[in-house]
Amino acid sequence: MSSLWDRLTIAEGQSRLRGTGERTVEDVIRCLEAGDLPESIGLAPADLIAVLAFDALGGPGSPGPSLVRGPARRPRLENALKEEALSKLLPGASRPVRLSLAAALFLIHDFWDAGHEAAQVAGDLGEDQSSAYWHGIAHRREPDPGNASYWFRRVGRHAVFTPLARAARPILEDGGDDRWASRLIGQGGWNPSAMIDLCAGARAGTPEETLARGLQRLEMQILMDHTARSVWPEA
Repeated sequence: MSSLWDRLTIAEGQSRLRGTGERTVEDVIRCLEAGDLPESIGLAPADLIAVLAFDALGGPGSPGPSLVRGPARRPRLENALKEEALSKLLPGASRPVRLSLAAALFLIHDFWDAGHEAAQVAGDLGEDQSSAYWHGIAHRREPDPGNASYWFRRVGRHAVFTPLARAARPILEDGGDDRWASRLIGQGGWNPSAMIDLCAGARAGTPEETLARGLQRLEMQILMDHTARSVWPEA
């Protein structure tokens, strides 16, 4: 599956969907905030998920979500992210997979409680590809480093670690911090424990916070793509 971000283009300061009459991300989000159901928006499911992901994470250069959870920036989006809405949008997907996708969307939009619950239930139902990773991110941003470490130990060696380590290298080089580079992307690939340490110790307004947020945005973007592939395995 190509990246969700490949479905979008940015021109003249506006993010738009390719091949849909170039509907803007903001227009679609406003419809959802107004109460339109996801299945009634008139977009392919992958396009709608791409819009929701982009709205939360932003394009290149965006800092993405804060390192510590905060109030939802768009509280009226909550109903559009619930499992019930996703079940109508994605009737062919299994419930554990839909819950894992709901957890991802809830958490990047800062609906922490709903995202944490969705990740927990998805894991209880046997979804082990993405839900544990999102569960770890939830606790890292809670912040509860000890609980985050527990969930990342359950993640083990995840499929996104190799592409994440590769994509993170330029960010770390630009940040100019060899110490974090060696800890985060050593010979074993991405090190989620080092990421917990970086996020826990980064003070607001410091270069470390900028570095950590850039890496977190990248991590969430790559993990969103991985989560989406579980919904559309044929793509």
